[in-house]
Amino acid sequence: MTSVTTARAPGKLFVTGEWAVLCGAPAVVAAVDRHAEVRLEIEPGAGPLTIESLAEGRSTVAEAAAPLPGGDAGAVLAAVRAAAGPSGVRGRATVDTRPFLVGERKLGLGRSAATLAAAVAALLRTDDRDHVRETALAANAIFQDGRGSGADVAACVHGGLVEVRPRSGGPAVAERRLPAGLHLIAGWTGTAAPTTPLLDRFAALAAPPVAGELAAAAAEAADAVANGDADRLLELVDRLGGLLTRFGEETGMPIVTPALHRLMAAAGRVGAAAKPSGAGAGDCGIALATSAAQAAAVRAAWVDEGILPLPITLATDGVRLG
Repeated sequence: MTSVTTARAPGKLFVTGEWAVLCGAPAVVAAVDRHAEVRLEIEPGAGPLTIESLAEGRSTVAEAAAPLPGGDAGAVLAAVRAAAGPSGVRGRATVDTRPFLVGERKLGLGRSAATLAAAVAALLRTDDRDHVRETALAANAIFQDGRGSGADVAACVHGGLVEVRPRSGGPAVAERRLPAGLHLIAGWTGTAAPTTPLLDRFAALAAPPVAGELAAAAAEAADAVANGDADRLLELVDRLGGLLTRFGEETGMPIVTPALHRLMAAAGRVGAAAKPSGAGAGDCGIALATSAAQAAAVRAAWVDEGILPLPITLATDGVRLG
């Protein structure tokens, strides 16, 4: 008898702590209202799993032990290996990640992390956050060969705004709120970032430049969020933007592209704080504004610079079935 389960999970934006979280610092990550949906139709016994990606317009027939394919199919198969073990599952998975794309280009809103979280919840047939997070982090380690922090996955599972603090045995996750009066805005550069090659290059660095400064600023930013200190958080977001620029320049990694420079400068001209969000090299940046009027001014300034403001809000629910 075929069992059918559907789950969905939101995307994410790093507010602070990208790259620094790989050095042991905390990250503050927001879940946003772009959702990945995974529908599983599972039949008894082991066998191949056909994975259809609506965003990519293709189907992949995957055996449990086969090399991971790319894209949505790779995320689903990593989830299968973490949740179901080496025998895998038999049947069909339909994945809808179209909200994470403009045309065929990704926005950088955590498509893979959301897919991992939704696929794990569907496989486990639960949206218990602790259970799903533990297995989804294991799936993420499979998907990224152990290189990612999992902070994005934690945000997709829990929803809202979370502080993710690395520790042995798995990250500690605490619910947070933006300090009162702040507005989170996202802008897309128009260029998709190649995250995996950047992680490979970072892993090869013996002593990443400015890592200590990045980690210290990320820790202070997490404390500012926890303490509701809006002014301090604004200062630190600007500082982190500058540190990420230096980090890219000193490693030769294209973290802050010309478009991200324009995004940060345009937000600064109207008094907002801004920085890249995530790995950099394209994708998105974020800004924090102190009023709705200032947020509107940021969006207008971005449009003038060829940056696309994204209509996003915090997704409070996290991963869920149905």
